[in-house]
Amino acid sequence: MVGSPVDGSVAIDECLSIRDGHLWVEGCDAVELAQRFGTPIHVISEDHLRRNVRRTAAAFRNAWPEGDVLLLPSIKANFTLALRVVLTDEGTGCDTFGPGELDAALRTGVPPQTISVNGSVKPADLIARAVEAGCRITLDSAREVELVRDAARRSGRRAVVRFRVRPDYDGLDTLTEFAETDVSIREAATAYKPGIPTEELVTIGPAALVAEELDVAGVMAHLGRHHHSVDVWRSMAASFADTIGTLSAAWGGWAPREIDVGGGFASPRDPTGRTTRRGMQRPADELSPPIEAYAEAVTTSLREGLRHHGVPTEGTRLEAEPGRALLADAGIHLATVRNVKAQTRPIARRWVELDTTEMFLPDGLIEHNRWTAVVASRADRPADQEADVVGMSCGFDVIVSGAALPAVEPGDIMAILDTGAYQDAASSNFNALTRPATVLVHGDDAEVVKRAETIDDVFRRDIVPGRLGNGSRGDA
Repeated sequence: MVGSPVDGSVAIDECLSIRDGHLWVEGCDAVELAQRFGTPIHVISEDHLRRNVRRTAAAFRNAWPEGDVLLLPSIKANFTLALRVVLTDEGTGCDTFGPGELDAALRTGVPPQTISVNGSVKPADLIARAVEAGCRITLDSAREVELVRDAARRSGRRAVVRFRVRPDYDGLDTLTEFAETDVSIREAATAYKPGIPTEELVTIGPAALVAEELDVAGVMAHLGRHHHSVDVWRSMAASFADTIGTLSAAWGGWAPREIDVGGGFASPRDPTGRTTRRGMQRPADELSPPIEAYAEAVTTSLREGLRHHGVPTEGTRLEAEPGRALLADAGIHLATVRNVKAQTRPIARRWVELDTTEMFLPDGLIEHNRWTAVVASRADRPADQEADVVGMSCGFDVIVSGAALPAVEPGDIMAILDTGAYQDAASSNFNALTRPATVLVHGDDAEVVKRAETIDDVFRRDIVPGRLGNGSRGDA
């Protein structure tokens, strides 16, 4: 808890508070939201998303006076179109991967020149559409250079491109928080497929620089969420600067006018990796460094590294691709307690069963998240028991293991915090479960911005050949 406002409520953060025993999202009672819209539901605070965008943009602008700063929030973090409209309204660009994400960016008004069309194995038709629309293309292979040149010739437009690079990350021997096993960040990052190997890029770069069809604007690298420490980001930026220095030396002093440092900055409560052996050693209430610390670490190290290599920074635009840093703590997931059961033997165990599933909160599985569970309908009650908060699928479906909870009953509303990034985007229909709606809160108002799926939606792609009949068996 961070304080007690004058109205008697207790603030959890700038978005969440406890009032009259209930959890509130901005000016909305979470229990009333659950009753009004049904559960399970994803809830996003528009106001907090806007606060996060403005704070992140200010942090990088203050830390990079050399030139302009542009945020390119990764649309993969949450491709709910209403949220992308909010981000567009806040003046951000967009990082996209694949035709679906590019379509989402264009249909929500993102200026094409602020879109980065990223990703490996880009098909020719995606590249053609991006060039025609005037988007920037972040090249991931030598083959893509030729595909972009062909598309530019056909369209009669000069294509703006950037190279995605693969820094060596020398010295980044800190163990990644992303894996259960002991793997260094350098090892994990160099196993990640995107980017053009430096030795290949040194060779193909000169031809791209002089190609009439191409405007080579800059470079991009993305380490991703491997660790919450700012020291990791200092090392990342230093290695990135070394790679830029290598290219500049090989290409006769070339200097990028755009440098995109990617994303992966931790959200404040940062549930990532906390169920691994190492992650469980972090204090449960330990917050990640503020975004200002990440911005300072990245820009200082990048600046020093570039100057060491004689690469000018004045007038260079810095770009960053925050996803979870903007969206994670702007969202909660609401579910209803359907059953509580316990046993004393052979092993004492207690379960609180919800009408949701880990399939709707997949980073518990993918990124070893340790979610924070709050009983929204009893938010002021002290915890007096431990229980596994579990879902409704046929798997183990453990959403939070050994959660400290007050006594709960069927009908209580449970909130899972920090779910605004990646959870809806990566959820699945395991057990033919229908994925939940998303509700957008704005002050004391709330509205559905993505409807819940229906059973018909789940099976809409299926085609049963007529020769098989409809599966019914009449009397012989």
